[in-house]
Amino acid sequence: MNLVDGTTASSLIGRDDELRAITRLLEGFVPADRTSTSDRDARVGGGGTLILMGDPGIGKTALLQAGVAAAHDRGLQVLQGRGSEAERHLSFAVLFDLVHPILAAADGLAQAHREALSRAFGLVRSRDPVEPFFVALAGLELVMEAAARQPLLLAVDDAHAVDQPSRDVIAFIARRLRTERAALLLSTRPNAAIEAAAAVPDTGIALRHLRTLDRDEARRLVHLHQPGLPRTVEEAVLRQAEGNPLALLELPRALHTDRVTDGHQMRDRVPLTQRLEMSFAARLDHLSTPARTLLSIVAVNDSNLLSEAAAAVTLRTGDTVSHGDVAPAVDAGLVTSDGSVIAFRHPLVRSAVWLATPVADRAAAHAALAKVVAADPDRSVWHRACAASRPDEQIAQALDAAASRAIARGAPGTGAQWLERAAELSVDDVLRSQRLLRAAEVAFELGRPTTVRRLMDEAQSLELGAEERARLSWLEGAFDDGTPGDADGVRRLVTSAASARDRSDPDLAIHLLHGAATRCWWGDPGSAVRDLLVSTADSLPLDPRDPRHLATIAVAGDFDRHGQVLEAVAWWAGQQAVSAVQLGSLARAAFVTADFDRVLAFCAPALTELRRQGRLGSLAQVLVFQTFAAMYTGRWDVTRIAADEARRLAEETEQPVWFACAVLGQANLAALCGDSEQAHTVLEDAERVAVLTGNGALLNGVLLSRGLAELGRERPAEAYAHLRRMMVRSDPAFHRTQRAWAVDYLAEAALASGQTDDARGILHALEGELSDVPSPSVVRAVRYARALLANDEDAEGNFAQAYALGTTSSPWYRARLDLARGSWLRRRRQVAASRPHLQSALYTFQALNARGWADRAARELRAGGVRRALDMPEPQAELSPQEWQIAQLAATGLSNRDIGQQLYLSHRTVASHLYRIFPKLGITSRNQLHGYLQTREEA
Repeated sequence: MNLVDGTTASSLIGRDDELRAITRLLEGFVPADRTSTSDRDARVGGGGTLILMGDPGIGKTALLQAGVAAAHDRGLQVLQGRGSEAERHLSFAVLFDLVHPILAAADGLAQAHREALSRAFGLVRSRDPVEPFFVALAGLELVMEAAARQPLLLAVDDAHAVDQPSRDVIAFIARRLRTERAALLLSTRPNAAIEAAAAVPDTGIALRHLRTLDRDEARRLVHLHQPGLPRTVEEAVLRQAEGNPLALLELPRALHTDRVTDGHQMRDRVPLTQRLEMSFAARLDHLSTPARTLLSIVAVNDSNLLSEAAAAVTLRTGDTVSHGDVAPAVDAGLVTSDGSVIAFRHPLVRSAVWLATPVADRAAAHAALAKVVAADPDRSVWHRACAASRPDEQIAQALDAAASRAIARGAPGTGAQWLERAAELSVDDVLRSQRLLRAAEVAFELGRPTTVRRLMDEAQSLELGAEERARLSWLEGAFDDGTPGDADGVRRLVTSAASARDRSDPDLAIHLLHGAATRCWWGDPGSAVRDLLVSTADSLPLDPRDPRHLATIAVAGDFDRHGQVLEAVAWWAGQQAVSAVQLGSLARAAFVTADFDRVLAFCAPALTELRRQGRLGSLAQVLVFQTFAAMYTGRWDVTRIAADEARRLAEETEQPVWFACAVLGQANLAALCGDSEQAHTVLEDAERVAVLTGNGALLNGVLLSRGLAELGRERPAEAYAHLRRMMVRSDPAFHRTQRAWAVDYLAEAALASGQTDDARGILHALEGELSDVPSPSVVRAVRYARALLANDEDAEGNFAQAYALGTTSSPWYRARLDLARGSWLRRRRQVAASRPHLQSALYTFQALNARGWADRAARELRAGGVRRALDMPEPQAELSPQEWQIAQLAATGLSNRDIGQQLYLSHRTVASHLYRIFPKLGITSRNQLHGYLQTREEA
């Protein structure tokens, strides 16, 4: 049935475009009678997400329910949930409502995910913390399993009021529905976070802003639902409703009440939302006292159970609530009730009742509910906290403990909210600041910068102890990861670290120093400040080989510390049973010191452990290290996959700077492969972040990408202009460490554009700083640059030194060296000697798909008399980065479910990808994957 033509939509005047969008959302599904669960059927999809956004009363719920009716007509299973302001502190409340009908299938989930879901829903008691992403993946698997049996629609009303843990899981699922047999229809008031999520490309999420009705549409709606209104009343309704459908339905009732006998009495200057609330509040006067008390309790309760609200009424007043008390509220259009649950007909009714209830009565309602739900200590203490009118340390402590339990069961958003209220009830500044800073730390982990800033500002206004000042400093440093370090800000962090050291808290001290060092990486505050930071790190009572210490001095220190770091990193490479946190620190230390081979060695086990733990924020960062290490060592297949996943995860975990780093990796690879247009296109996202934050490291990376792109399309003069800026200290894009990694490309551009003299001066100055630096990649880059920029009489010796390193370096380095050597020999008329170098270079460039460099090698060969085409490697199959990643994991023997758990996808999504991968690779089964990939690796 076409939804627009159906009877369900007949009263939704002015919503044809939205109804068509809902129809399109549902059109891609497999018919309901196709119930096979074979792999082929599991791969048939067509899902996505549609968000209906608009002001209160605009008709979002009516549209959503029309979509639900259409889904039922099509034979889809429908799972529904609804946000509620009163229940926002209940972690995973909406998620539980949403998946409760299919929860029995949880027995088929992986054990870790099943346990996480059970703890999140409070089905089991455990002290182990819940990883939110395990809950998200469990929710995704539940939905996908249900969709495999019968296509389904998830319908979430009032998403702006959904508890944050549930909202995070729903967002996780929404980003993964594009090719599934499931769709999400969601309604929300204007919400910046939801709107930002909808703006992310390639997620299958569509957003519709609901408009007000025009005057003709409004009149039709009034005539349909309120026929026979006097003309004066109708005109007053049309004027005051301003095209809002709820107002068009409710204001006629208000204008007929005893209070409002003249349509002009409800002043136009009163905001529409307030006018509707006034309309609903006016109906309370016609209810009995028990009924009004009942509604005031329902307005503050975090449950719709009528029995709870009725019991609270009895505690408050001694009255017993009867059906006769509830029925008039239903008749007045304020609530709905089936005898067991009671719910407000619209969120504006709840707010109207809440506003009409005196503050003291609200407190009394919370106090009564706290006794009614005493068997649930967390709900009870929340109501006690809401009832409190002055500081109460006993309640604050109980709420603090409840917050810890919420965080442990994977509901950090709820925990942060409860910690804030506990801070308000604290009896002194020290306790208040402790709870505020804990709430801020949780908000930071959730990626909520506005909340973090507010809580930090509030804590700063209090009398802080030494430990609280240190934790505030640590939070500032952690929160500003990606913000360049001004000298004063870094000094404050170093001072706080020294204070923590003196209080025998080296762990907090090294956290503070690492945050300060990261600021120094993004923007240099000067050598004096960095020297202070490094000396403070050296003074901590930590093992000098502690990975946290190594990462800190590598990131903040000068080249003269690289030897110490590299020696310790080499020692760690021979150790076993290193934690994911230590591996991440070691990968960062090796990265800064340009030991890119060891970066890859540390990243591999770190990524495995981070995936197992579900720590997606850290996973994105380590993937960035892997991206660039693989690029510099010529493992571009790894770069392509790692950069793609890092970008997706950094976006999902709201880490804009790491997102920009991943984008730079993609841009670099596109440039090296000769796709300069793609490189410039993706660079816009990274450059925007770099400019807005003033991040020098990102700006330096942008220039490298632009230089590589110009080299790729053989515009060496333009390339040299970009790459030279990386080396100039006065340039905002100067970076003391990263410039050393680009000196070889600078030499290439200089040689091709005739600017060797200028480049020699830059290289000479840099060599003075790097004379004792043993970093493998830096040594290779410098020797390569020497060979390219040398005079003819010195070139032979410099090429020999460069080749001495080539036997252990990447194919990319060796191929570029072969191209330079072969070109130099041909220019000296040693044509026969040049050919083996040029042929080897061309073959490698073709294999790597480095088109610009391959074209130069081919031209040099033609100039040397080689006309016959070489036997080149077969072109790579056109797989997306994620498809390559899935193919590689499947080739190791992992099941679809195992792959899904690693990549945070449904196992059915993995099956769908493999179904498309096989024909692209010219194979028919996963058993052939290993052989195909091994052949490709050898090539």
